[in-house]
Amino acid sequence: MKNIWQIIFCIAVSLCLSCKENTGYKDNSELQTKLLAFTKVCNKEAKANVKSPEKIKEIKAKYKKKVDSINMVENWTGRITMLDLDEHDAYSKDTVIMRIGIENIYDTGDQDYFSFAQVKAISKKSDLFKKMSKIENGSEVKFSGRLLSANLHDMTAGYEFSNFNIETDFTDITTK
Repeated sequence: MKNIWQIIFCIAVSLCLSCKENTGYKDNSELQTKLLAFTKVCNKEAKANVKSPEKIKEIKAKYKKKVDSINMVENWTGRITMLDLDEHDAYSKDTVIMRIGIENIYDTGDQDYFSFAQVKAISKKSDLFKKMSKIENGSEVKFSGRLLSANLHDMTAGYEFSNFNIETDFTDITTK
């Protein structure tokens, strides 16, 4: 009888966890604010430990773990800082290379912000290309996609979490 209750408990926990994961892929824009707050905490820790490479390494690992835990972003906001849709000889005429950078616009005090970047080939017939071709540099946008990684390796000591890039794979982007 004890084993049956353990099995039922395990199934119930699994169902709860799977429901939590699925709802996380809806609008999770509040995570952008939480990531910015966490960025500020890491900046303060890094500045306080500027002479301790081991501590900086620990802070970077903690930060990367936080970014990796987010996985999907839905309805996050930012400002376009770079947008190029260029044809490239390596691809057919109906394909372009999209280079895009989006900077977080919640806060720029103390350089506590982060940016998103992506470079990839996209079809000129795709919905993403149609949307991107109507957006200008400096535009405020809402975007969704998958976080790929945080680039934390080449940073000024004491400013490890300032003005860095988080790569993403955009699935949707619209002007605000």
